[in-house]
Amino acid sequence: MEKGKTYEAKIITLGDSQVGKTSLILRYLEDRFLTTYLSTIGFDLKHKIIKLDNGDKIKLIIHDTAGQERFKSLSRNYIKKANGILVVFDVTNKQSFLNIENWIKCAKEEITKKIPIFLVGNKSDLVDKREIQTEDGENMAEEFGVKFYETSCENGNNVEKCFTDLALEITRNLKEKENSSEAQNEKDKNLKISSKKGGKTKKCC
Repeated sequence: MEKGKTYEAKIITLGDSQVGKTSLILRYLEDRFLTTYLSTIGFDLKHKIIKLDNGDKIKLIIHDTAGQERFKSLSRNYIKKANGILVVFDVTNKQSFLNIENWIKCAKEEITKKIPIFLVGNKSDLVDKREIQTEDGENMAEEFGVKFYETSCENGNNVEKCFTDLALEITRNLKEKENSSEAQNEKDKNLKISSKKGGKTKKCC
């Protein structure tokens, strides 16, 4: 039986400060939630290896970024190397939602390849404090042609699904790129063989 392949992918989180990017990653990687706020300074790097249903494995290298304006220029460098992006806002903070347009545009300006972008409305458990409704997030996602998820780091709702779906999309893209490279290599190989069979070409003079 053929063993599955192992892939490696870089994921970057974008969004304003205090929307819960670090908590989102912590819930996914360690299945825990901190009640105290942790501010990310610059960048933090974490990883996890997951096994997919088809037997493939993918190592997710997750870049946790600070949301402060002064770190946006640094974020751009990481975006160029990313295989997937999570753009996060806080459903209890309208301004963080309004800033999503800038974050997505920032990401798309730096993307040079086909990669999935997911819009994430975090803190969905805080129903009484909501300023952004589900349909608002869905409309924003539709406008930019990305997928939308609502998550809660406190109760874990949709966190696992969000990262797993992103990993699946990334793997499909990596497989497509791999197959495309193999097809091109085979084409180049056939061209060389055909050239050899044709013999030497005569010089015109």
